[in-house]
Amino acid sequence: MNEVYDFMRKPTPDAEMMFDSAAYFVAKHYRISLTEVWNMPISAFEKSFTWAVAAERVKAEEIEKATDGAKSKSRVGSTHGPMPFSEGW
Repeated sequence: MNEVYDFMRKPTPDAEMMFDSAAYFVAKHYRISLTEVWNMPISAFEKSFTWAVAAERVKAEEIEKATDGAKSKSRVGSTHGPMPFSEGW
């Protein structure tokens, strides 16, 4: 388990770990088992991996846009001056 954790924290050129990581990514993205991923023809795996990466990238960009938009709209009003429901409001 530590080997997998270490690989996820700092990837290495270990080919087996890279394939395992890619298989896990595809399985997680499509909500299928690792056995189903390993039983895929290589061409199906390549397409699945490519589409999963692209979909995750688009999702990350949309999240970033939404967070940037929310940040620019969330301004704190000034506390200088009368407060609502106080005298002079």
